[in-house]
Amino acid sequence: MRRRLASLVLLACLFLTTGCWNRAELNDLRIAIAGGIDRAGDKWEISYQTIIPSSMASGTGGSTGSSTQPAIYVFSMVSDTIFGARMKSNLEASRKLYVAHAKVIVVGREAAERGLEELVDLFLRNSEARETVQLLITDGKAKDLLNKMVPPEKLPGESYSNILAKESRFISNFPKKTIFDFALSLHSDSKSIGIPVASFVGDENTDEELEKMRSLDVLKDISPPLSLRLTRLGVFSGDRLVGYLSGRESMGLSWLTDQVKETELSFPCPQAKNKHNSIEITSSKTKLNPVRAGTHYTMLVSVNLNGNLMESTCNQDLSKSEVIHDMEKNIEKEVRDQIFTGWDAVRQMGVDVTGYADIIHRSFPKEWKAIQAAWPQEFRRMDIQVQVNAAIRRPGLIQKTEEQIK
Repeated sequence: MRRRLASLVLLACLFLTTGCWNRAELNDLRIAIAGGIDRAGDKWEISYQTIIPSSMASGTGGSTGSSTQPAIYVFSMVSDTIFGARMKSNLEASRKLYVAHAKVIVVGREAAERGLEELVDLFLRNSEARETVQLLITDGKAKDLLNKMVPPEKLPGESYSNILAKESRFISNFPKKTIFDFALSLHSDSKSIGIPVASFVGDENTDEELEKMRSLDVLKDISPPLSLRLTRLGVFSGDRLVGYLSGRESMGLSWLTDQVKETELSFPCPQAKNKHNSIEITSSKTKLNPVRAGTHYTMLVSVNLNGNLMESTCNQDLSKSEVIHDMEKNIEKEVRDQIFTGWDAVRQMGVDVTGYADIIHRSFPKEWKAIQAAWPQEFRRMDIQVQVNAAIRRPGLIQKTEEQIK
C-alpha cells in the first residue's frame, strides 16, 4: 500500500515539473541588439543589428588590433508585415533570430510619417518582444543608421540605448520613450507623444564621411569625422509623425510635463548681460493645475528647482544673499522663457504632446465630454500661467571671482 501511494506521489510530481520543450541553445541564436523599421513602397523593410559572437572575444571585433571582423552584422528583409519580414530572416542564416535583448528600435522618417500602429501591435502581442524597447527616429532610413559604427563602442546598438539613457538622466532635452509609452499615448485623450531624433553630424557631413562610418577602421581614429547625436524631438499625432521641436522647444516641453531630472542651465549675470553663469539643476518638480476660464481652460504651471552654481563669471561677491537672490531671479526668467518657447511651438502645431487633455479629463470629467471631439481646436485656445521658484543650494567654495581677488 505504501509503495502504491509513493508511486502515485512521484507520478503526480512528474506533472508539476517543468520541461525543456521550447529551450533555445545560445549557439543556435542570432542575438539582435537593435532593430530598424522602414517602408519599401507598400511593404515593410525590417533591419536588425545582430552580434557576431566570435568577434566579441578578446583582441577581436571592435578592438584596435589587427582584426578586421566587426562585432555586428546588419541585414534587412522586406515583407507585407513586420513579423513576416522578421521570419524571412531565417531563410538566410543558420541561427534563429532572437529579439528579446534588443534595446532600441530605430524608425525611419517615411515609416514614422505613415504610421506605427502595426509596430505597437506586434510588440504587445508577441511574448518574445519586450515593450520596454526604446524608440528612436532618424531623418533618413533606419537601416542606414544601423549600418554605421558609433565610436568608441563595438556595439552601436548599445550606444543608442546609452545615449538615450544619459540624455534623459542628465540633460532632459529629449526624454527617452518606450514602445509601452507609445502604446499608452495611442489610448490617451491627447493621443500624442514626442520621440527623440538621432542623426550623424560633423563639420562637413559628406557622403565620403558617412561611408567611412560603415567601416571598422573608424574605431581606430582618434577623432571620427561624424558622431551620433540627438538633434530634435519628433512629435506624433496618433501613430504618425507630424512635426518636430528644436532642442530649446523640447526643453520647454520637458518643464511643462515634469520630465526634467537633471540639466545644465546658462543664464546672464545680473549686472552684465554679456557674461554668463552656469548652474547644475539637481532636482525639479512641475505641478499642474487646470482651471476653467469661462468656456476655456488655463493650466497653472508651478516649477520648483534646486541647483548648484558650477561656473560664475560675474564680478560680484557670492557671499552676499542679495547677489544669490538676483541670480535666482535670472534663473527663473530663463526657465520661463524656455517654457513659453516650448508652449508656443506645440500650441501652434495644434498637437497636445503635453498630455494636458488627460489632466483636464480627470479634473473635469463632465465638462470633458463637451470638448472632447473639438479638443485640437480647444488646445490652440488654451493658455498657461507659469510660476518658477529657483534655489541655489551651493554657490561653491569660491565666494569672490579671480578679478575681485586681484
